[in-house]
Amino acid sequence: AMFLTTGGVEDARRRVVPDSASSSRRGRARETMLAFFYVSAFVVGAWAPFVWAHREVHGAVNPAHVALTLFNAVNLLICLWEHALFLHRGKIRREHARLKRKHGNRALPKPLCLFEDISLAQALSYEHWSIIWSQYSLLDPSYADQRSFGFWVDSGNGLVTLPATLLLSHAATYAGTSSYWMSTKAVAVAGIVFNYQMLYGTVLYFCNYRLNKYDVGASRGSVATVIVANAIWIVFPLWWMAVCWDVLTTDSFAALR
Repeated sequence: AMFLTTGGVEDARRRVVPDSASSSRRGRARETMLAFFYVSAFVVGAWAPFVWAHREVHGAVNPAHVALTLFNAVNLLICLWEHALFLHRGKIRREHARLKRKHGNRALPKPLCLFEDISLAQALSYEHWSIIWSQYSLLDPSYADQRSFGFWVDSGNGLVTLPATLLLSHAATYAGTSSYWMSTKAVAVAGIVFNYQMLYGTVLYFCNYRLNKYDVGASRGSVATVIVANAIWIVFPLWWMAVCWDVLTTDSFAALR
């Protein structure tokens, strides 16, 4: 009877006390989230406060303001990734070579890095986000070569356009009052110059992509990825320039109010 009782207790303990290895795995799973979640949280955090502030200051939500500041929030994220492009160029080159051996050329790996689980520490790390460029380099090897136009135009973009992006979102929300530190026309001129620079760089980049025939041998999905990604940085800068021209010629932010 004692043997049966003891055995029963031990069996119960095994059922109640979790295996340490499986517990550790579950703990690690709880500590990670889909990379896309962190990306989305950053974009919303860089965008929603401007939408809320606009409504508080002007008493309305303006569709153009919502769309353009959302683009700016995405651009801010890309600027930070472009810092990683420069800072971890050596790692990008090595990882690109490894991915190319594994997946071949002109083909993205599955799953993409945005759809893998990462920790908060990784989400806050420039080094981790260098993987974006290692994977994109499978479609355009320019980003794994620090001698290329693509590498330098985007590395420079990350430094130059980050403060301009924040300035334009702030001005689109608050400018137009006598107390604002920049005049209406100064904001408009800065917005036109800043967005023209992004538009010009994107058009040159896409010409470089086509001229060097990086699309040859790539799947339709891969080519579509490049086209859509670059089209965003053509459509929205053009929209921003049109709005800023209206601000300049009317001396008013009515288009964003």
